[in-house]
Amino acid sequence: MKIDEFIAEVKKKSPPASADEVARFEAEIGGKLPEDYRYFLIHCNGGYVGGRYWYQGKDQEGQVVEAGVHHIGGFRDESYFSLDRARERYEGRIPESLIWIHDDPFGNAICLGIAESVRGRIFFWDHEDEPDEEWNGSVESAGNITLLANSFTEYIAGLRDPGIVN
Repeated sequence: MKIDEFIAEVKKKSPPASADEVARFEAEIGGKLPEDYRYFLIHCNGGYVGGRYWYQGKDQEGQVVEAGVHHIGGFRDESYFSLDRARERYEGRIPESLIWIHDDPFGNAICLGIAESVRGRIFFWDHEDEPDEEWNGSVESAGNITLLANSFTEYIAGLRDPGIVN
């Protein structure tokens, strides 16, 4: 699936994000968003697909990890669609090098890497296995984070509708 095809499937879309909204958010996170994700925000700005699309990957031990797409973040007022509110909600829970971009139907987060070491990569964050107080805040030491794709484009290309047999 291509990004434009995915955008066409998103329900409850907001008007496209403005360049000013994107620039404000980038200033808050301390760097530019990857171009493919910027494109997505400028053309979609969040919405809902209700778990229709799924990405399947493997964790560090080779176990299958499935991540669905439910609420999609953007510059919106509703807390479950808001990139800004997600930063507040997940502060101290996900590494500072990641931002929430959407969730799955079970409350897990799909995150985008924003720090240089993980920039542009897409990660699955399992809310049922959050690290304890000893966690140092890194992706590597979290234990509940799995790399899904090396870019937003690769992640979207890997989404599948389980109701459609290829």
